[in-house]
Amino acid sequence: MKKHIITLSRELGSGGNRIAKELSTRLDIPYYDKDIINKTAENFGLSKDQLKKNDEKKTNSFLYSLATAQLSGVANPAFMINDILLDDRSFMFTSETIKRLADEPCIIVGRCADFVLKDRNIIRIFVCADMDDRIKNVCENMDISEKNASKLIQKTDKRRSAYYNSYTDRVWGKANNYHITINTSILGIDGSVDVLEKFIKSYNENS
Repeated sequence: MKKHIITLSRELGSGGNRIAKELSTRLDIPYYDKDIINKTAENFGLSKDQLKKNDEKKTNSFLYSLATAQLSGVANPAFMINDILLDDRSFMFTSETIKRLADEPCIIVGRCADFVLKDRNIIRIFVCADMDDRIKNVCENMDISEKNASKLIQKTDKRRSAYYNSYTDRVWGKANNYHITINTSILGIDGSVDVLEKFIKSYNENS
């Protein structure tokens, strides 16, 4: 099977990270999630703590135009380091790390990767699940109450949506932004991975 760059956006509690890990094994390509933070810190000499603080969080709204310019090749963040506040630089440098990782086949989770890599031949996936299942999964994975899990899910959805909508010209979770959206409540994790693997094979045959 031809190897691709795959971006995977996900709702908290949907199992998106597990799917990325299993697809990585089946397709024999690496996947990157939170380790993107470490790589960004190493590449650009930034604070890991600061990057973690800003990971998939919206900062100043003015950065959208700046980010768009950089991603279009108009500007290079390395030359703007003195003109951008530390918080606002996080997205820029994370995007640069994503582009470097995407020089080889891989799966990249979240962080507006589908937009960052919009000029490349990528497969865009969105993973969702029914709210009851999301709450159950978060309770089990984080050992918290249903009430706290529900609050965390709502907060995370709002944060990821604001981050994505702020730094891209798209709407987080909107179906036509992705090649395929899959609901793990219907097929489970393994079933979802089976479908995605077949979809990728079909994409290869028709692209």
